[in-house]
Amino acid sequence: MKLALVAALSLVVGCSPSRRETAASPSASAAAPIGSAPAASATAASARASDARWVAARDEDPAAAMRLAAVEGASGLLDGLADGGDTAVTALRALPYADDAEAALGPLGSRLASAAGERQAALLTTILAIAGEPRRQREAVDLEGTRACFEALISLAKRADASRESRVVAVSAARALAGKGYADPGRVPGDLDPK
Repeated sequence: MKLALVAALSLVVGCSPSRRETAASPSASAAAPIGSAPAASATAASARASDARWVAARDEDPAAAMRLAAVEGASGLLDGLADGGDTAVTALRALPYADDAEAALGPLGSRLASAAGERQAALLTTILAIAGEPRRQREAVDLEGTRACFEALISLAKRADASRESRVVAVSAARALAGKGYADPGRVPGDLDPK
């Protein structure tokens, strides 16, 4: 069902100008060289904050999030995550709908270790949503990143100072990744399992 909806939305989005075709697009300045002035990055961030697709996806409408994910892909959504604020929340909500969402697992996992509270919960929710999708019949988009995310989830699941809720979600996401064959399911902690 989700695949059919995403395919239909891709056709609709495919008829509109892509972000690569417009000079005023959010990613136009994000593609600047690494050594470019900070103003280029600020311009991309402010452009995403006012871009109609990003604004529409701020509401909790899954169709708007799917449209944004179809246009931006995991890379564009990760750029939005770096902006922080509402843009980051929108990016996390849209990431599971991206066709290449698994490519985001490495960067999301690397943010997990330093995250706490609501930020950690949002990252875990997004990781679990991506990990919970059925494995696609293709090569892994970023196998090393997916495995690094698994390691970050295992690390969080074993942390005594982490909340029980965070640990449970980390275990669930790790099990989902192991179930797809990305890691050894025997490494997933079982101390939170119902007895």
